[in-house]
Amino acid sequence: MHNNQKKDLILDAMQELMNKSNAQTISVSDIAKKAGIGKGSIYYYFKSKEEILEGVIERSYSDALKKAEELVKNPELKALDKLEIVFRTCRDSSLELLRQEAGDFFEIQQSALLHQQYIQIMIRNLRPVLADIIRQGNAEGTMFCKSPEEAAEIALIVLLIKMDSRLNSQSREQVQKTLDVFSYMLETSFGIEKGRLDYLWEGFSSHNPDKSQAVS
Repeated sequence: MHNNQKKDLILDAMQELMNKSNAQTISVSDIAKKAGIGKGSIYYYFKSKEEILEGVIERSYSDALKKAEELVKNPELKALDKLEIVFRTCRDSSLELLRQEAGDFFEIQQSALLHQQYIQIMIRNLRPVLADIIRQGNAEGTMFCKSPEEAAEIALIVLLIKMDSRLNSQSREQVQKTLDVFSYMLETSFGIEKGRLDYLWEGFSSHNPDKSQAVS
């Protein structure tokens, strides 16, 4: 069996177990038994159960992340277009997470563990991508940011946490208002064209309130 096949076998076993038990109660021995392999073999691929859990979540969103990373490498795309790709990836992934709440995989999770892992994975993968986009925007003159790395992390934290139902108990209307203020802050702080970030509202409201009123 190839390395990737065995790794997928371990991830499949973990996901199947999570359909029946809380992730926190599952042991490495349980995973090994379900996968039909020795416990020692698991540590060849994963350092811990937490790393296996990360692998399950990361695999669920790997296609969206890879697509975003490939698109932003396109030298013909402007920074603001790439910014939209990354922000849409965050928004769509969060909405997909909300949609899957009704499914077995997420229904049994009583804690915010999976969501915390999901946010960490998204930030780890997208922060360097977003920072490069901000640098490109600076070079193009469409953005003005002195600290791309820090700005990228803050932007991702706001987007991902505010759109996560487990970590954020606010209503859709409250989340909508936060996105209004967030886009207004980016537009004014980075010198981005007004209205250029309106796509952030899609999926949360059919009506976009005046952002100048949102921050008053």
